[in-house]
Amino acid sequence: MTVAEPTHAAANESIIVEVEGRIAWLRFNRPERLNAFDPDQFRLLTDLMDELSVRKDVGVVVLTGIGRAFSAGGDVKEFTKDGLVETGIYALRALTAIRRCRKPVIAMVNGLAVGGGNELVIASDLAIAARSARLGQAGTMIGACPVIGGTNLLPLQIGEKRAKQIVYYSEKVSAEQALAWGWVNEVVDDEHLEDTVRAWSERLLELHPQSLQIAKAASNVWWNLSYDSMLNGLELIAMGVPAESVEEGREAFLAKRKPDYSAWRA
Repeated sequence: MTVAEPTHAAANESIIVEVEGRIAWLRFNRPERLNAFDPDQFRLLTDLMDELSVRKDVGVVVLTGIGRAFSAGGDVKEFTKDGLVETGIYALRALTAIRRCRKPVIAMVNGLAVGGGNELVIASDLAIAARSARLGQAGTMIGACPVIGGTNLLPLQIGEKRAKQIVYYSEKVSAEQALAWGWVNEVVDDEHLEDTVRAWSERLLELHPQSLQIAKAASNVWWNLSYDSMLNGLELIAMGVPAESVEEGREAFLAKRKPDYSAWRA
C-alpha cells in the first residue's frame, strides 16, 4: 500500500488517502462530526480529485467515511448565511472535480449520507451502500437548498416527483429504498461493504481505460447542462435567504426542536 502525498495532505488529515492495487481510497476523517464538510475540506477534496485524475498508478477512486457516517453534509457550525454560501461555492468545485475526474468514482456509502454528503453520492459514477445507510437531504430544515445535485441530478436518478419529495420535505430513506429507486447500484450487509466495493473496482480495472474515460465524459452531459442552474441556485441563496432565518434553522437543529419560520412567510 502506498499513501498519496498531494500538496495539502500532510497538513490536513481530514481526508485520508490510500492507494492500493490502483484503487485510491479517500476516507473522510471527521467521525466526531459525522464527517461533515467545511470549505477547507471541500477545497482539499477538489485538489485530491484533480491530482488523482492524472495519476498513472490510479484507475478507480473510492469515496467513503470513517465511523458511522459517509458524510452529514455541511458542518453545522458553518450554518450562517455567509458560511452556507462559502461552503456551497467550494462544494460545487469539489463535486465538479468528481464529475471531471478521468477515473471512475465510486461512493462507498458506509452510513448516513445527507445534505452535501448525499450530493457527493449523486455526483459519483457508482454508489454501493451498506444496509444500515440512510440517504437524503436536510436543506429546507435549515434555510438552505441542495442546488448542487439534489434539485437537478437527483431527479434524473430517481424521478422528479421522488426527488422533490426528498428535497421539499428534507427526507431520508433507507439504503434498500434508495436501491429500489435507482439512487445506488447495490446494497450489501455492512461487513461486506468494502470487499464488494473492491470487487466492483477490480472489475473496472480490467476494462479499457480510455473507453471508460470516454464513457464518463459523454455521460457528463446532464451535469454540464445543469452547471449554470447550480451557480444560479447558489446566487439565489446568497441573495434571497435571510441571514436571520439561517440562524433560526441552525439553533433549532442544535436544540433538536422544530424551527419557526413564521417571520419569513411570504
